[in-house]
Amino acid sequence: MEGKKTAIVVCGIKNHIILLNKLKARGFHTVLVDAAERPIAFDAADEFVQIDIFDFEGIKRLAVERKASLIINACQEHLNAGICKICGELGLPHPYSYETAMEISNKELMKNRMKAYGIPTTDYLCVSSSDEIRDFPLQFPVYVKSCEGSGSNAVNRATSVEEVKVFVDKTLKRYPGKRVVVEEEALGHEYNVYCFPEGGKANVLMIGRRYTDNLSKDRVTKLIGTLAPPLISMQALRNIHQTADKIAQAFKLDNVPMFMQIMVKDDQVNVIEFAGRMAGGFGYRAILEGTGFDWFEATINAFMNVPNKVSYHPTDGYITISHVYAHSCIYGELKGYEALLKDGTICAVQLPKSRGMEVRAERANGGLVAYMLHKDNTIEGLLEKLHRTFETVELYDIDGNPCLNKALCINKERLYS
Repeated sequence: MEGKKTAIVVCGIKNHIILLNKLKARGFHTVLVDAAERPIAFDAADEFVQIDIFDFEGIKRLAVERKASLIINACQEHLNAGICKICGELGLPHPYSYETAMEISNKELMKNRMKAYGIPTTDYLCVSSSDEIRDFPLQFPVYVKSCEGSGSNAVNRATSVEEVKVFVDKTLKRYPGKRVVVEEEALGHEYNVYCFPEGGKANVLMIGRRYTDNLSKDRVTKLIGTLAPPLISMQALRNIHQTADKIAQAFKLDNVPMFMQIMVKDDQVNVIEFAGRMAGGFGYRAILEGTGFDWFEATINAFMNVPNKVSYHPTDGYITISHVYAHSCIYGELKGYEALLKDGTICAVQLPKSRGMEVRAERANGGLVAYMLHKDNTIEGLLEKLHRTFETVELYDIDGNPCLNKALCINKERLYS
């Protein structure tokens, strides 16, 4: 450790294993903090300190004690406001101001600014209690989610005032003391837009069509997978690029990662939300495979205030990221994917769970047991690889029972829907 600079990595999620390894390759002594006794990224860090990831005063004390020169998080936008705040107080580099981080990570503040700057987004209301919902001004269906939650967790679709109240109470139970946003449904197809803004331009690295399922009995929206590049018109592509530029300019984002979720109908764009961070899951790998751009390296530079040279190439062929789900069980073993990796059917796999972990299908990501990346030069070849994968792969619980939910996959019918 002597002579090395110290980097504190907040949150021990799977993707932060890559972050930790890249920081060590740059010569940093890495200290991982997480509330869990042994988080997934535990073994990748030089050192682990058990601190709740929202205990920013505790993280600040640790940074002072270790004379840290960097505090970083790559994939969790709900942490960046706290990190930017303590970095500002300690005089450490950070990608944007605390105020900007709050406007990005809080969906109410985000929607307010988007409306003020003419960025297309749906009408909405924000409440602290279901009792505040009386004269309901929005058109059904609507989506209910925490103003400060991360990713797709606790996103519920409601078709009546009674359902809205139920989902508001459910969300507040999970995120006590927070506010809840209720927003009209944006019509059309949903897309992920991966960017790295620089000099007022968003630099759209990749666009992926999102395929979701929200028809299960629990009414929780699950992301099945993405296709890049999407089957979309040139006018829609131009509108997406223009909207991304407007967001980068409105929120003064420069030399930072940016990830948007949008809807497109009749070539018109409607922004659901965006984040000033890398996408979670397997998005980084799709970007690296498809464009040659290393989102992790660029993110580290952003946190260090080192300018990036944003260089990338258009995606060659087609890429899917499949989100593979199981029914509720205790995770045993995922089998059958190794041979498919070897013969090139699957390009890459990431397993977010391990043996003994609980699989909770009623939560948006609770049933997620694998990310799988497929590539092919043609749509037909891609569909064949996807079909072969879901025919072959199986998740077994600890008692040896098959538990994979094979209905939640990208197929020809969904692809062209």
